[in-house]
Amino acid sequence: MKKKNYLFLLLSLILILAGCSANTQKKSKGISVVATTDFYGEVAKAVLGDHGSVTSIINNPNIDPHDFEPTTKTAKTVSNSDILLYNGIGYDSWAKKLSGAKKIAVGEDIMNKKDGDNEHLWYNSKTMPAVAEYLAKRFGKIDSKNKEEYLKNAKKYTKSLSKLNTMISQIKKNSDNKLVDVSEPVFDYALQDMGYKVNNVHFSNSVEKGTDPSPSDIKNMQNDIKNHKIAFFVQNTQASDKVVKNLVALCKKYDVPVVSVTETLPKNKDYFNWMKGQYQQVLNIQKSES
Repeated sequence: MKKKNYLFLLLSLILILAGCSANTQKKSKGISVVATTDFYGEVAKAVLGDHGSVTSIINNPNIDPHDFEPTTKTAKTVSNSDILLYNGIGYDSWAKKLSGAKKIAVGEDIMNKKDGDNEHLWYNSKTMPAVAEYLAKRFGKIDSKNKEEYLKNAKKYTKSLSKLNTMISQIKKNSDNKLVDVSEPVFDYALQDMGYKVNNVHFSNSVEKGTDPSPSDIKNMQNDIKNHKIAFFVQNTQASDKVVKNLVALCKKYDVPVVSVTETLPKNKDYFNWMKGQYQQVLNIQKSES
């Protein structure tokens, strides 16, 4: 009888320990975040720290988030996560169709944007700090035990971007609201931050919407270049058709500087160095003007 009681107690103890182990293992997984793009995944990871996991759906610069089609694996990953962080306002609309996670749209939920607004929010210098702060508060609600650490991590990440604000301020001192032409409105938020004015809005919007720009728009831009009406031309190197390539060639012929930008994070770069390289191009242009 004593032997049976002993075995029963031993079995009970094993089951209790196994249960505790399972609960600990579950808790150790922490908060699960999925981001549609790697640069949003970066800020999420910086804020979350060691208290969970972050998966970026798109981490290849050659994949266009507009055209991306989620796989069954992607859908499963999102369904098993706590939060899905996406850009919103039409940039990665496929994310809205994925179920399971609590969705956070950077445009609508954090930056107070709406459909039709410029979707390239990561070029707005206020976006990433705002995302970091928002996520810190959201993580703190899910995991109140570590809420102070999340807020601390958000401040640390924002501080790591401070040199970008210094560069923007330096550029703005000498931009004098000068005109620039752009191949499409990818860099427009940054241009606004730096104090430049886009001169060919109709052309760039046509390209963004996938429609052919009018002959008059092209002619106006050619005149802008030939007459040095613009400080520089901004080219999205990931989407340059024949018209844009011809305009870039014309810029080189008439010594008009070209600023090369990309819509997605280049390989082997983080958000800071990506932005820094593009702002540095503008600084170099200003130095050559003086």
